[in-house]
Amino acid sequence: MGDGKVEVRRDQLADLLKGDLPDAIKKARELHERGGPEVVRIRQSFIRLEKFAGLVEDERKPLPRSERPLSAQMISPRGLTLKLYLLMLFAAQCETTAGKEWPAPYPIEPTAEQTDSWRGLVATIARYAGPGVQAASVRTNKVRQIAEAMKTLEKMGLLASATGIKGQVRQGVLLLCENGKSKSAGAANIPYTVPTDNEPFVEIPVGFFTNGWVHVLTTSEIAALLMWFDVIKFDPSLRILGDGSTVTEGFVLSDIRHGLYGLGRDAYETHQPLDAFGLLDVLRHSKRHNDGKWQNFKDDSSDMVAHRVILQTAAFGREAGPVVLPVLHRRHTLGEWRRPLR
Repeated sequence: MGDGKVEVRRDQLADLLKGDLPDAIKKARELHERGGPEVVRIRQSFIRLEKFAGLVEDERKPLPRSERPLSAQMISPRGLTLKLYLLMLFAAQCETTAGKEWPAPYPIEPTAEQTDSWRGLVATIARYAGPGVQAASVRTNKVRQIAEAMKTLEKMGLLASATGIKGQVRQGVLLLCENGKSKSAGAANIPYTVPTDNEPFVEIPVGFFTNGWVHVLTTSEIAALLMWFDVIKFDPSLRILGDGSTVTEGFVLSDIRHGLYGLGRDAYETHQPLDAFGLLDVLRHSKRHNDGKWQNFKDDSSDMVAHRVILQTAAFGREAGPVVLPVLHRRHTLGEWRRPLR
C-alpha cells in the first residue's frame, strides 16, 4: 500500500470515527445483546472453492474474478459488498438460530414498524458532492451505496428482492445461501439458514462486528482474514509454549492461496497490516525478508519456509478505530508496518 493510499485511508478512518462508526458499532452491540452468538459462522463455500482450480503461472495475477470464491470476488478498493453481506450474516445469526431461516431481513432505512436497518448497521464515507455538507444528501448517498451493493449481491445469487422482481432491493430483500448457487441458470433460490454443527463453516469472533473491524479493515484484509480463519481451523499445527499451553498456527502456500482461495500477492501481503493491528502474529523465518524474498536463495538448498501465522482472536475484543488509526499514522510517517508503542 503506497503512502498516498495510506494517507487517504488514515483520513477516511478519522472521518468515520467522527461520523458513522460509533453509531454503527452501537447498533451492532444492541443486536448482539438480544441474544446473539459469541462467534459468527460463515460457510466454507463462501471462502474457498470446492475443487482446486489449478496452478497460476504469474504470482501477481490470481484467478479471473468470476472463477474465484465469492469472498475474493468482492475485493474492491471502495466496495461495500463484502462488508454488507458479512453484516447480514451477523444480523441473521442475532435474529435466529442454527438451521433456521431469517424470514424478514431489515429494510435499507428504518421505518415506524422496523427501527433496525442496514443504514444503521453500515458505516460509510458518504459526503455531499457540493458546497458544505448536507445531512439529507449524505443520507441519500449512503442509501444509494447500500442499494448498489445489494444489487451486486443479487447478481451473485446471495440476495433476492422480496418482491420477486429483480432490482427492487429497496422494497426489501431475502437472504440467500453463501454458496451463491441461486445464480445458476434455472436454479431456484436457496434461502439462507444459520449453519448447523454438521456443516463445514468458519467461525469469526463476534467482536469483528461489535467492535467495528468489519468497517475499518479493507476488503483485501477481510478476505485474507477469512482465509486465515479457514486455513488454521482445517489445517492446524499445535505449538507447545513454555507454560505448557498450546497455540494454533498455520501457513498457506501460494498455489493453495491462488487455486483454492483466489487471492493474489496483494491480498497475501495484508499479513503486514494485520500483524501491525495485532490480529495476527506472523512468524517469519530468519532467512526470509519482509518482502517475501529468500536470503541467498541461489546458494541455499533449504526449503522456502513459508510464514507461520497465529490468529489472535482475543484481539477482536478491542475497538478497531483507536487501534488502527495510530498504526496507519505510523505507516504514513515512517513507512513501516509496526504495532504502536504501548
